[in-house]
Amino acid sequence: MKEIIAILFIIFQFVTVWTQNDTLIKNSVYHLNRKIEIPITLGLFVANQYAFHIIDNKTRLDSNHIASLDKKNIWTFDRHAVEQNYSVNYHKDAKKISDLAMNISIFLPALLYFNKNIRKDGFNILLLYLETQGINTILYTSGVIPTNRIRPYLYYPDESMARKLGPGTQDSFFSGHTSSSATASFFMAKVYIDYHPEIKRKKWLLYTAALIPPAFVGYYRYKALMHFPTDIFMGIVTGAATGILIPHFHKIKLGKKQNITIHPFTGSITGLSAKLKILYL
Repeated sequence: MKEIIAILFIIFQFVTVWTQNDTLIKNSVYHLNRKIEIPITLGLFVANQYAFHIIDNKTRLDSNHIASLDKKNIWTFDRHAVEQNYSVNYHKDAKKISDLAMNISIFLPALLYFNKNIRKDGFNILLLYLETQGINTILYTSGVIPTNRIRPYLYYPDESMARKLGPGTQDSFFSGHTSSSATASFFMAKVYIDYHPEIKRKKWLLYTAALIPPAFVGYYRYKALMHFPTDIFMGIVTGAATGILIPHFHKIKLGKKQNITIHPFTGSITGLSAKLKILYL
């Protein structure tokens, strides 16, 4: 996860260099103000790095706590995650598959470049995507830090104690892999739909197809004993909502006011006021 953020941050710097002469980025679909969008995106990436530092330094579980874990205390819907047939090699392979699938899916929006209508706004879309993933990640870290939900593999007696005593054992809720994957696939679907309004009701087919990558990732996170079903479901919902809503909030409605209106104000205090208008998706 952190490696992906670093890669996206490098891409963001590349975008900044190539678009440094544009103060206001406009196209026929989205409205982006660089004076606001770039600081926000940079701030998100910095905040996420700090959040990951907090996550990495969580207090680790001790052997007494681990020994006291009882799967009967887990909600019935989630209990299946701790009742799978245990196989070290299978679960390791499942984890590798989930990692690879997430790493691939995170770059799915690059396929939008092959559409000529979108390609002309390629840098704008990339900037918007980086902001969207940054928001998704801040939602993920905000969920992981306070919840401290124990991962399923700690309930298996055959799992090594060294791993159980190691880092990352309380980062189960919610699944960052599935949320990042869902953000990417639903962002891609949303942008394509916004550039092709003529598809009308067929857009729901694209949204349905967008479920496939995060569902695939989520399945293998489950088989890797990394997450409970509710963790995966929450990851998909969070990622899908972020991937759809962030582009939608930047969407231009021809003949109407912008979705987001931001104005600076001064007086007894100084800051920004924002007005948000939600349009039909």
